[in-house]
Amino acid sequence: MYIDRFAHFELPPQWSTMREAARLEKEGIRIIHMEKGDYISPEFKPPPEAMEAMAASLKQGYVRYSPGPGIWPLREALALEMTRRGRPTYPEEIIITPGAKYGIAATFLLFLDQGDEVIMPNPGYPPDEFWARYLKATIKYSRFRDPRHLDVDHLAAQITPRTKLVVINTPQRPNGQIVENTDEIAAMLEHFPHVLIVSDEIFSRLVYPPHQHKSLGSHPALRERTIIIDTFSKSFVMTGLRIGWVTAPLRLAEKYDILLQNSCTNVSTIIQEAALAALKAPPAYSQKLLATLQRKRDLAWNILNSSPNLVTDNAQGTFYLFPKLPPGVDDRETVQKLLRRGVAVVPGSAFGPAGAGSIRLTFSLEDELLQQGVERIVKMFAED
Repeated sequence: MYIDRFAHFELPPQWSTMREAARLEKEGIRIIHMEKGDYISPEFKPPPEAMEAMAASLKQGYVRYSPGPGIWPLREALALEMTRRGRPTYPEEIIITPGAKYGIAATFLLFLDQGDEVIMPNPGYPPDEFWARYLKATIKYSRFRDPRHLDVDHLAAQITPRTKLVVINTPQRPNGQIVENTDEIAAMLEHFPHVLIVSDEIFSRLVYPPHQHKSLGSHPALRERTIIIDTFSKSFVMTGLRIGWVTAPLRLAEKYDILLQNSCTNVSTIIQEAALAALKAPPAYSQKLLATLQRKRDLAWNILNSSPNLVTDNAQGTFYLFPKLPPGVDDRETVQKLLRRGVAVVPGSAFGPAGAGSIRLTFSLEDELLQQGVERIVKMFAED
C-alpha cells in the first residue's frame, strides 16, 4: 500500500518564489533574482585549480567508488583546516557529504528520534525543521536578545532530559549576523552533558572584516559532543557540485559511514578532487571573493538603509541582507508585490516565526541588477 510520508510537507518557500518567478518570466516579465541562496552573477567562479583538478581527474578515468567517508587526502586537508579554526581534528573525524544539507539530514536521522527534543534558531534554516518534523521530534526555538546575541538564559530554560540536539548557526542564515556570545553559550552547555551540539558553519569563510568567526567546536569541553556542518558551496562558489563535510568526534563520525553506504555510497570522486584543489588554492582567491561580496553588500545596504521604511542590519557575513518591513506589513504579501515589480525575494517567515515581517535578499548579483533590485524595493515602500 502506498504511504505518502511527505503529504504534510511543502517545498521550501524560496522554491515557491522561484517557480512563480519562472512563470512570470514565461509571460515576458523580467525578474531580478534575489531569492536564491547562490552566487547569481557569472563573475563568481570556483578556483581555477579546482576546475583543472576536476577535468584532469575525469580525463584520467578517476570515476570509481571512493571510501564512503571520502578520499583520504581531502579528509587530511580538512582536518588541518578545522585544526586551524581552533578545533584539533583527526582525518578520521571528517566525513565528506554531498553538500551541507545532506550533512544536516544525516545528523538528524542518526541522532534524533520520535519524541526527542531539538532546539533550533529562530529565524533559522528550514531543512532543520523539515527533518525534525519528519522524525516526529519536538521542536523548540531558541531566541535572540538582539540579532548578534543568543538569549542564553532562555536557551538553558528550554533544555530538558529529552533534549537531544541544540542547533547553533553562525554566521546566521538568513540575516547575515554573527553570533557573538559563543563563549557564553559554550559555558552554559557544559552543564548539559547529554546534549549534542550541531554547529552550522557553512558561511565560516564569508565573514567581513573586522568581524571573525568563532566555532563552538573550538571549546575543549564541548569537543566530544559537537558536530560541525560545513560546505565548499559558499566558500568556493561550488554550489552545484554538492560537496560538504561533517566534523564529529570519532565515536559519532563512524555512524555517518553507515548512512552514506546505504544511501549515496560516496561523493563523486572527481568533485572530491576539485574540493581538495580548492582548499589548496592561493589565498588571493578567497580574498578577492570576500572583497567583491563586501563591495556588493555595501552597495545594497546603503540603498536599503536610505529608506525610512526599512530597518536593515548590515551583514557581518554570508551574502544575505534581511530588511525588516514597516510594522504590520505582511512579508508574504510583500514578496508577491515585489514579484509583480520584477524582483524575487524570500519571505522572512519562511525561516521561522521570528522572521515574520522581514524579507531575505541575496546580494551576489551583477552590480547593475543588484542596484535595480534594491531600488525597486525601496521605491515600492516609498509609494505605499
